[in-house]
Amino acid sequence: MVEKKPAGRLPEGAPRRVLDGPTRQRRLHRQLEALESDNFGDDPQAALPRPGKRLPHFADTAETGKKKKKTRGDHFKLRFRKNFQALLEEQNLSASEGPNYVSACAGPSRRPQRHFCSVCGFPSAYTCVSCGARFCCGRCLGTHHDTR
Repeated sequence: MVEKKPAGRLPEGAPRRVLDGPTRQRRLHRQLEALESDNFGDDPQAALPRPGKRLPHFADTAETGKKKKKTRGDHFKLRFRKNFQALLEEQNLSASEGPNYVSACAGPSRRPQRHFCSVCGFPSAYTCVSCGARFCCGRCLGTHHDTR
């Protein structure tokens, strides 16, 4: 008969590390920075045709119809594209009067903070002892331990 291998990364008898608050915050900050660096970049679907544009039918040929004169503005728009941070700095919104994108914020909530499961997203009632991630049930805890 074939023996089953354990599903978890750590053997059952191995001691678990319990992290303190500042270490959890550093780990969370590092994970968020990694996500931000992964998300930064050009849109991979930018070269795809827009659904609103009229596309030529297969029977149409490129020679039929008038040739469009290309405008240089499109070239410069694509070549010198600015990210959101550059646009904010250009407008210098932090120095203007009144609420704006940088200075507008809501006050603290009167209700307690809601916690959601880090695996499935449902409301959670439990916390992982070693890393502080939230989970809602034993099944999500198992998934969390396998993927941590």
